[in-house]
Amino acid sequence: MAAEKLIVNQAYTGEVLAELKMHDSAQVDAMLSIAQALHKSGCLPAHERIRILQKLAELVNAEHEDFARLIANEGGKPIRDARVEVTRAIDGIRIAVAEIQNIQGYEVPMDMTAAGVGHTAFTIMEPIGVVVAVSAFNHPLNLSIHQVIPAVATGCPVIIKPASVTPLCALRLANLIKEAGLPEGWVQVALTNRENSEKLVTDPRVGFFSFIGSAKVGWYLKSKLAPGTRCALEHGGVAPLIFDKYADEQGFINGVVKASMYHSGQVCVSVQRVYVPEDRATEMAQKIADIASKQVVGDA
Repeated sequence: MAAEKLIVNQAYTGEVLAELKMHDSAQVDAMLSIAQALHKSGCLPAHERIRILQKLAELVNAEHEDFARLIANEGGKPIRDARVEVTRAIDGIRIAVAEIQNIQGYEVPMDMTAAGVGHTAFTIMEPIGVVVAVSAFNHPLNLSIHQVIPAVATGCPVIIKPASVTPLCALRLANLIKEAGLPEGWVQVALTNRENSEKLVTDPRVGFFSFIGSAKVGWYLKSKLAPGTRCALEHGGVAPLIFDKYADEQGFINGVVKASMYHSGQVCVSVQRVYVPEDRATEMAQKIADIASKQVVGDA
């Protein structure tokens, strides 16, 4: 049977950017087996993880403009916002490097009771296991960083399933991670359909599930997780703004327009509700509409 294909289109023109082979059920299962075996074999020492992530930050920075244009092409984000996303992604890698030194346990006082006198207890932090990350389309690089890099930093093998419309940033990031020195198999990108994605997420070999997307899908997948699998769900928001005798009224109005139309409103921090004094509601709505009508729409 021929493999399913994933067609990635330019967000504005519809031009084909890439034709990718999708992974079938057997290939997804093999990814889990590889990740589980790596977890059982033990993680890289901290100094190697630090070196790899420092190198990765350099590699991503060297491709700053290329990544920005890739984000804009596959995701439709204006290029100036895409450049900001790349900068944030690099910062995310560097923050993870700094956090590695905080991966440590602590001593537990035992002499709080007579039975514990003369005894010592302590905790150590161990990698939680295989991480599976399901990502979203609106920040194809930065969200991949948020989900993949903490796993690498903590010594966990990770499988990321990017959004089907924006997989190219995750694929490029995975290649750069290998170039930075992370051994094969520690970061894998799964391009697969919904049925196989659910099997991936709910497999008992998964130690941690990271999800970014709609609440409906996130809560559904959480309900299907294998016993013992931990998870972190990041859903949407409405990002309300409150106006009350604001000194810079025009600045507020400009900010509302920018924040509400950021990535066409397709991000969790885009403003969807604005609260103003009731007696000024019509006036403020008109002022916001006037500025909004001047926004440029097209291939930016």
